[in-house]
This record gives sequence, C-alpha cells and structure tokens, in this order.
Amino acid sequence: MGIWEKLKLDMNTHRLVALVGAGGKTSTLYALTKEGVEAGKRVVVTTTTHIMPHPKLPLIDHMEELPALLERHPAVTLGKFFQPDKLSEAGRPEACLQWADLVLVEADGARLRPLKAPADHEPVIPTGAAAVIAAAGLDCLGKPVGEICHRPQRVCALLGVEEDHILTPADVAAVLSSPLGSRKGVTEDMAFRCLLNKADTPERQAWGKEIQDILAKQGIYSIVTHYEEKERGGACLF
Repeated sequence: MGIWEKLKLDMNTHRLVALVGAGGKTSTLYALTKEGVEAGKRVVVTTTTHIMPHPKLPLIDHMEELPALLERHPAVTLGKFFQPDKLSEAGRPEACLQWADLVLVEADGARLRPLKAPADHEPVIPTGAAAVIAAAGLDCLGKPVGEICHRPQRVCALLGVEEDHILTPADVAAVLSSPLGSRKGVTEDMAFRCLLNKADTPERQAWGKEIQDILAKQGIYSIVTHYEEKERGGACLF
C-alpha cells in the first residue's frame, strides 16, 4: 500500500497538498511525489517557507517556465535560492495547478526537530489547499520539551507545562490536534491527516498506536510510519 492510500488521500481530489509540523515532512513530500509520477501525474514540488532542493529533480525559479519543463519531466521543483542550500517560494502554489496534476507544498519549518508548535506567521498553508498533512516524529517522546521541540515556548504554552516536562503520547496528540498546534490554519473544507513518523522500535510503534487512538476519538485520521535511512529526505526516490 502506497503513502497516498495509507493517508486516505486521492490524487484526483487532493491535487494541492500542504505538509506542516515536524519530523517527516520532506521524506513524505518526496514519497508522495514518487507515487504521483508512477501514477502518470505531472507533479510540482514547492514551498511557502523554505525547503532543501532535491538533487535529482529539475529546478526552476519562474513559474512561466513550468509548462515547457513539465512536458519533458514528470516532476519538477519550483523555488528560488535564498541561501546556498535552501529554496524559498517562487510563485503561488495554487497557480501551478494550471499545468500540473499535483502540487505538493512544504508549508512549515522545524529545523530538523521532531515536534513543534507554530509561531504567529506559521504555517503558510497555500490558498486552495485540498489536504494538510501534519507530521510529528515519535523520537520526541520521553524527552523534555526544551531539549527536543522547535519553538519550545510555544509547545509549553499549548500544553500548559514547563520546558523540563517529559513528552507523552497524549502531549503529541494534543499538539497535532490543536488549532494552536499542527491544525492551525486548517479549514473545514481541507482533509486533515496526521503522520506519526520514526516508528522504528517496538516502543515507538506502541506509542504511535496510542496517539492514533487519541486522535481517532477526535475524528482525526492518522498513520504510523517509518522511513529507512536511504529514504529520508527522498534522496533515493529519484
């Protein structure tokens, strides 16, 4: 079963997908891209914040070049360099749907931390997004908020705890489900999914199942997953 099917998302319905949160966004972004290409779709990978460019995907920084490039390549990256190794937005993601079948957007940043709560300006979910995937890394569990989280003060405020608080499955579920957390900016017309990543030990798999059960009681669908080392960041997928 592929990642689209696992997430209960449909390529023909959910053509513009935003990824938020922490701990697995980029790996999931390229897994979705790979399956889109295999299904015969034309895919644009882009960002409303910042993203590391995939070394094997064609890169353009002007949307006007998209139609011609998509004729030659099934998946392309749209973005402008703002640092030597990172891209920023190069046009409205929703506009790419004129030429692409799928537009996949990294819409949040976490500085490689496995859990976060957004700042006032985050996430940057594009207009017209049909689905939002919120990721969290299960390796945050059992560790202090101040040590493991991005924007720990925001996480503390959301949970009502101090920075030395040890994170539990209930805490992760609370961050993912909160409109002050990973559900910020998600409207009723957007499909919302949670991805519990880094389930690479029996303990983390059990924690993931516990979080799933908590989220399910709130009507939130989630999956527990793990990427092999070679799959992380999508480097091996193209």
